[in-house]
Amino acid sequence: MSKASAQIVLCLGAYGKAIYESLLVELSQPSPRKATIEVEERGGCVELRLSAQSISSLRSVLNSYIYLTYAIYSSLKALQE
Repeated sequence: MSKASAQIVLCLGAYGKAIYESLLVELSQPSPRKATIEVEERGGCVELRLSAQSISSLRSVLNSYIYLTYAIYSSLKALQE
């Protein structure tokens, strides 16, 4: 059982589905996991649920996924301009 968990919901409108699909691809890649990550999309909002054995592991993974989400969002937004 995990000792630390976090849930974030990012409502990104028209970009929500594309970001969700990009995060699914990232989650499907084999890599050592410090945490358990689940992602869902609902009406333009992306929900991330993370759990880890320690707060430091949770912080590390959470920072990575927030940065990845920001990078995807920024790229999609730049393509629209």
